[in-house]
Amino acid sequence: MGVATLLLALQLVGQTGASYDAKAARLSARGAAAADVRAPSAQVARVKAERAARKQAETKIAAAITQLGGAPEPDALAKLLESAAVSDEQFGSDGSVELTLTISTETLALKRKK
Repeated sequence: MGVATLLLALQLVGQTGASYDAKAARLSARGAAAADVRAPSAQVARVKAERAARKQAETKIAAAITQLGGAPEPDALAKLLESAAVSDEQFGSDGSVELTLTISTETLALKRKK
């Protein structure tokens, strides 16, 4: 991949809210969700917030895969997103959650590969 093409790919991925490390063949995205104020405790609120934060990060990663020219089948994409590793997770005292999901792009057929 030429420098100009790589810069364009990084710019397009950046617009999705994800980040792409072509050298390490890795996509990552951050998700955050506020706690449900009606939950009886922070621990209960955290369960829903963690699900919402993960969904937000998965959506960003899926959009980044599309921007990089990947077009996995829906089942394959769902399986890939499900296997995404949480590389950073922070919990607020109120039950809010921030996390970073990371996937390897080595097995993906990306048009804008390194």
